[in-house]
Amino acid sequence: MSFLTRFQSSLESLYALPENAYYVVAYSGGIDSHVLLHCCKKLNVPLRAVHVHHGLQNVADYWVKHCQNICESLNIPLDVLYVDAKKMRGQSPEEAARKARYDALQKNLVEGECLVTAQHLNDQAETLLLQLFRTASTAGLSAMPERRQFGNHIHVRPLLSFSREEIENFAEENSLHWIEDPSNQDISFDRNYIRTNLVPLLEYRWPEIITQLSTVASLQARNLQVLEDMAAIDLANSIKIPVFQSKVKAYDVVSVISIVSLKLLSSPRLFNVLRFWIINSIEAGYAKTSPTRNLLEEIVKTVVYAQHDASPVIIFSGFEFRKYQNDLYLLKPNLLKSDIETVIKNEVDWLATSPLIFPELNIKLIAVNKAAGGLQKNLLKENLKISFREGGEIFHPVERQHSRSLKKLIQEAGIPPWERDTLPLLFYKDELIAVAGLWVSRKFAARDSQDGWVVEIERLESSED
Repeated sequence: MSFLTRFQSSLESLYALPENAYYVVAYSGGIDSHVLLHCCKKLNVPLRAVHVHHGLQNVADYWVKHCQNICESLNIPLDVLYVDAKKMRGQSPEEAARKARYDALQKNLVEGECLVTAQHLNDQAETLLLQLFRTASTAGLSAMPERRQFGNHIHVRPLLSFSREEIENFAEENSLHWIEDPSNQDISFDRNYIRTNLVPLLEYRWPEIITQLSTVASLQARNLQVLEDMAAIDLANSIKIPVFQSKVKAYDVVSVISIVSLKLLSSPRLFNVLRFWIINSIEAGYAKTSPTRNLLEEIVKTVVYAQHDASPVIIFSGFEFRKYQNDLYLLKPNLLKSDIETVIKNEVDWLATSPLIFPELNIKLIAVNKAAGGLQKNLLKENLKISFREGGEIFHPVERQHSRSLKKLIQEAGIPPWERDTLPLLFYKDELIAVAGLWVSRKFAARDSQDGWVVEIERLESSED
């Protein structure tokens, strides 16, 4: 079977394009992506190309020109995307460049399009070795799938069963012209060291090692599927609906699972379901975020098995893990802590006949009429104040026989600690008369089934989900 026939079979088996959509080739200008582009063109499939300019090489502008010339000669539309690939703290240069590249590619895709990249059999083997040396789990050792979900799109690798030698032979037979990345010779990069120094030694002793390593990756991928199937069952038995949903939304509740249910699992299953839960709850840029073993261990030690009264916080990739009432919360901060601190330190005068806006909290307070209940109507004409919890407040809700500390009332209502500081409190002459969206004071409540009013919280339209 010819190279092109094998490629066609691979591509068509991985993704069938809907009408008026394109295969989008990530085209670097190197030999692998050039062969990929050439094969797609030969098959006459709907096609366009994207080149990502990282700005990390002095010859990067030349690469752009080369890709433009090739695409022009093949009559293939080309987008050039310029990205900032500088590494963040804790990132390797390769990781930073890869994330910037895939972030840009994902944003460039439109509905129905499929991203096509040129990783091949040798890349798969090198990835397996790289992950092995990093003591990766089954997920890491499963290396690269031929097809994966990519945000709202699909990403395929139709060359994954082709060796580097086959690709080079095809390029030479078709007189293709490509560019060489000088950084590929820099063995200070782990992957280049494996490719240049280690793989030739392995191939000398075991000539079929590349195919064998790829088979190992496939077997690990199957094992991973079994683990994920089990994790899905365990997660279904652990997932919960949050009791309280704040209208202030200092945090978005991404997901909640029962710590009691987690503790019933064996340690391997506990780690397995946590990893599955995080990956399927968090999406970060080009790919779902994979938690490290250290992160999972920290969650288990400091959150799952925390003391009953402990309030641990673990921050990961812009999200937070918190414990509350035997539940494990995955949260996304929705407001800047500096904005919250600025607002809650001050009190604001309010005439309740007009809405009161807190732009830092993305909310406004409004007085809403309430039939046979709520606060006395005459309070609408009084000078009121809005402030936030300082601690020690005593409150007597209308439905209670006795006053209680506001702290106790909040705890009984199941309001998580991270939402308590942003609860707007309504005062009249230094007396707490209402907690917005929750309670009104017995002393200041409308009498004898008279109509009254309550304070409601509304999200500002510009920040609505």
